[in-house]
Amino acid sequence: MFNSPSTRATPRKANSRASVARSRHQTPSIFAESASLSQAPTPSIRSSRLAVVRRGASPTSSAGDTVRTTRVEEGYEKDRVFWSKDERHLVSSLGPLPKEVASLVKNSDFVAHPIAGHVDPKSGFAMVASPSICIAWNYTKRTHSAPTTYTFPAPPVSYSTTPTQPPSLAALYTGSASSEPGIILVSTSGEIRFWESMSVALANVDRFQEIYVEVGEDDSVEKLWKTDGHNFLLTTSTSIAFRLTISSSGGRLVPTLTQLTRPGGMFGRASPQLFNAREDRGGVSSVTGAGGDLYMMARRMLQKWAFGADGHKYIQEYDLHEAIGSWCFDSWSSGNVSLDLNDLVAFGQDELAVLISYVEQQSGTSEYPRIHNSHAIVLFSIHPRSQSLVISRVVDTSYLAHSDPRMLDVPRLLVPPGSSMAFIRFAEVVLMVSLDEGSPYEEAITLKDSGRNAFIGAGSIASTSSKKGHGLPSIVAIPALGGLMSIEALETSGSSDPLTQITSATARLKSKMEQAVFFGERSDNPLSFDLPAGFQGDLAEAAEAVSAEIVSSNSSYMPGLFELRAHLSDRLLRLKELMNFIRHNGLLTILPQSTRRRLSRDAEKIKGAIDLWDYQNRQMDQIHTRSPQSLLSDSIHTYMHQADIVEEEDFVRLFFRSQVQNLDKLLEIVFTTARSALDSANRSELSSWATEANRIFIIVERAAAQYREEELYTYEIDREKPAIEIWTAQDSLLEALDFLYTTTEQLIKERSRDLGSVIDEPPSDTAEPGLKREQQLQSRLKGQMAILAAALCTNMEDKCRATSRREIDEGADPQEGVQLREKWAEMKPRVIRPLVAIDRLSEAYELAENHTDYLTLVILCHNQAKSDTARLQRYIERFGEEFAFVLYHWYIDQGQAYELLNQDEVYGVLVTRFFAEHQCPELAWMHHLAFRRYDGAAIALKDAMADENTTKLEQQQLIGSIAKLAAIADVRSNGVSESRKRLLIELDDELDLVHIQTTLIDYLSPPQRRHAIKLDEQITLLADRPAFKRLFINLAEQLIRGLALDLEGLIDVLTLKENFERTGDAALALERLVGDTALPEGRKQVALLSIWRRVYIRDDWAAISNTTGRSEQAQRSKVRGTLAYQTIKLVNDIKDFPRNFILSPFTSSQPPLPTELTARFPTFSAEDISSLMNDHEKEIEILNRYLSENALEERIREVAELVKTDIEDEKREEGDVDIVM
Repeated sequence: MFNSPSTRATPRKANSRASVARSRHQTPSIFAESASLSQAPTPSIRSSRLAVVRRGASPTSSAGDTVRTTRVEEGYEKDRVFWSKDERHLVSSLGPLPKEVASLVKNSDFVAHPIAGHVDPKSGFAMVASPSICIAWNYTKRTHSAPTTYTFPAPPVSYSTTPTQPPSLAALYTGSASSEPGIILVSTSGEIRFWESMSVALANVDRFQEIYVEVGEDDSVEKLWKTDGHNFLLTTSTSIAFRLTISSSGGRLVPTLTQLTRPGGMFGRASPQLFNAREDRGGVSSVTGAGGDLYMMARRMLQKWAFGADGHKYIQEYDLHEAIGSWCFDSWSSGNVSLDLNDLVAFGQDELAVLISYVEQQSGTSEYPRIHNSHAIVLFSIHPRSQSLVISRVVDTSYLAHSDPRMLDVPRLLVPPGSSMAFIRFAEVVLMVSLDEGSPYEEAITLKDSGRNAFIGAGSIASTSSKKGHGLPSIVAIPALGGLMSIEALETSGSSDPLTQITSATARLKSKMEQAVFFGERSDNPLSFDLPAGFQGDLAEAAEAVSAEIVSSNSSYMPGLFELRAHLSDRLLRLKELMNFIRHNGLLTILPQSTRRRLSRDAEKIKGAIDLWDYQNRQMDQIHTRSPQSLLSDSIHTYMHQADIVEEEDFVRLFFRSQVQNLDKLLEIVFTTARSALDSANRSELSSWATEANRIFIIVERAAAQYREEELYTYEIDREKPAIEIWTAQDSLLEALDFLYTTTEQLIKERSRDLGSVIDEPPSDTAEPGLKREQQLQSRLKGQMAILAAALCTNMEDKCRATSRREIDEGADPQEGVQLREKWAEMKPRVIRPLVAIDRLSEAYELAENHTDYLTLVILCHNQAKSDTARLQRYIERFGEEFAFVLYHWYIDQGQAYELLNQDEVYGVLVTRFFAEHQCPELAWMHHLAFRRYDGAAIALKDAMADENTTKLEQQQLIGSIAKLAAIADVRSNGVSESRKRLLIELDDELDLVHIQTTLIDYLSPPQRRHAIKLDEQITLLADRPAFKRLFINLAEQLIRGLALDLEGLIDVLTLKENFERTGDAALALERLVGDTALPEGRKQVALLSIWRRVYIRDDWAAISNTTGRSEQAQRSKVRGTLAYQTIKLVNDIKDFPRNFILSPFTSSQPPLPTELTARFPTFSAEDISSLMNDHEKEIEILNRYLSENALEERIREVAELVKTDIEDEKREEGDVDIVM
């Protein structure tokens, strides 16, 4: 597992950086290509990789076992422990600290009890110094026992200028021919001790030579610098310097001390004050040597000295501070930039590298931050003639250091001779920075547990790369915890295709993930692989790339494990480590759901491969080619040949090593092979082939499902709305599962039929062996059938959910989702319910519960002699109304209304809601009455009256009467309201409608008639309209049988008959039409036109218009006998009758449209519709004849006036009456 603790955030980029740019100079700069510090900073992973990781390349070093030689000791590379590596760097362990050193480090807190580490890769020795002792050891000498340590007492401090005593200054003398170096220890008060050889510490540690540095009371020795094998430089806190030379005299090595003085001009005295400026007299920052020259850097100035065997000489001085500031910062002259010179390194004969830290004053502030956390390396070249320094370029770093209160000599710059890679040592980070202008690179080697750990020392060695991708350690570093480590810079592989900034950042992010996955899982790894805040790169792409290389075993970092199961298990562990890394860095929230699914998919395939290999391994010795037992190996062989992979004879192991990513394709081949075998196999082999195919699919499906459940928290996949379906839900695998399920179901039935029901009994030890084998096989098939059903349901439901999400988020074609959901709805009962027949009732219940197949749950609960009431109640409590409504519908469909209405009172609210949402008024009213909800009962009964299933008038009469009683009870219980009054009026209207039809029955078929009813007597006027005649007879017969008519049918019965006796029927038809709100507007207009047209053509207007020999009284009497007069007069008695429902003869002559007739009579043939249209045209023809020949329009106006006059006469005593027409 991933063991890097999260004690603090890793160094982060700032939101803005100080502006560092060229000014006035034309020397090329690294900032020429978007590298300016004035730009937005780039994380340390920005340019650490120039090309995507190559699969074939391995960064494992083969250059040597120590830093002293390029010889490779046998077995060293194999036993080497790597902490981190990629194409550009390699970090490996050089062994733990000796126990004496580890104890010394453990007792130090770097504040009150500081220590310092030193490494001399040339001699192979390392040492750790405290204020009291210094311990050295040869870290390159490899033994099977603990390394020999050499402990030296530090010279005492006679006085101290600081409250905390710093560690002794230490350096190794390597100028002699001896195999062991000597050691120099210096106290801050100036006492120097020199031991000629390390072995002295073992024989007589008191055999040392001692000399003293004369320093002032306010001064102290601050630093000890090694310039070459014989010469050292001591500098004090006031920038005074002393040359310490170890030379041979009289057969022994003797240390001599010479103070450096600066000449005072032609007549001036030499002065020990080397620097003139006060700020430069606060200590020397760095000293470096190049050939015979020595460079000494203070806070501002750089001095060049010539060192030789016969003495030393001051050469010249440079104002580095001003040169760097004016070159790098456009705002330098404004004083807004604070700049520090941290370290100086000479590389080559004519180049210097200066490490600087800087900060630009933030706008709106008056003070600088306390830490210069932005760094850069300024490269100088020395002019060959003038010896002046010229800035050649500036290398920016994106790493931002943080303030560290511990006494650590940081930051320090190391540039190994012959290397183009610089190393900057911070407290807990070694930053690798490429100085090659054409190959930018930056990598932060970070220690975990930074609160307790820190780099206490480091040393560089010349890079002697012998092979691309391999090299000697560039530096050796000493962390307080974790032992010595070598940090190598490897040669870049080069890339013919330049990478974009995004691609490069993604490649670097992928590399960081690989390091964490392959090296971070070791608990003894001292390095942290946490990502810095604000990292760049496509997280999803990088994570998927790492995962894909692991699952396909293509990663160059995969350990070579011979045993296949161990190899597969290691790959699964790496995939889990990848997710641990993502979660540890808080990146899961920004990882897309689709990527999480793909990462889980890769791990699921590995888990499935492990279980599949375990099964194959157990069966391998008993497998015979082309048999059911060889189905898996034969399928693998087929796949490998299809993929043209014939590298090894052991193709089964090769598949599991390199082709697990295509496990789904293998399953497709397994299915195809099994299906072909089942089609051609004889009856006795069917069971074996089906069982084996089922077993292979079940192994993989079960392993994948188990992993998903176990690692649910790890991936946090939204399973309700998945971005993509699980890999086992692809169409080909769903088809295979469905086929295997159906085949297994059919096979079980056939075996029961052929062998008898005895094979369905549990296997018994007392049974005959052959029968027992068949029983065991039958039981196995049943178990497989249940597992296949579960896999089918899980995969299909997930696919439906993923499709639904794509419709919402991506606007996918909804038709695909509709078809898939229909298929899923059909599949659930088909897959779950047959499990009952094979004695897998509990599995059927579980699947129906998990996949919300409520109807199946209802059926299962009632599929016994007695309904499982307790389980039904549990489901209602668990699933709520979704299940309850399905249950209630089932009760209605099965005719078990009593069970629905007899629900426990606790579920009364659910039943009420069910009736409110689903139209079952014939039952709802009883439920409402039971709970004394009279208004609900009345409304339900009213709806029941209007229901198309309530066809008998007697039913409508009864239902309407009960509804009215319920409405009256509601009024009496709760008082009068507008809604209750309106309900009573509507019920009265419905009962009136029933009453009208009842009176029509009595009229058309009087009770005293004993003979057959002759409806022809009522329609003598329809002799020339046969379609209307048939329509009337059909409607009248339906009415006489006690069946209720719809509104249009009632209107036809009321208006098609002659109406000489029932003169008010047309007015009744109009009244019912006015009050209707359900009829479509077009058909309503057709009915209205038909009523008035039939009113106008009932009478012979030719005879009425011929007034010859007729008195006025007789004429008025004849007009009063017309149906038009009777109808117009009656509608005036209807309250609030709308004027627009009274039509003139001319308006009534409009014919209906054929579509309107078709809408009313959808079952009529085209000929029937045409006949009805003809009869309408005949009515219109009669009406038009009256209009043209007898001025019917004028006659009707006269009728209307007569109606008005008669009403006024009749009602004069009661006051004015409003006449509609």
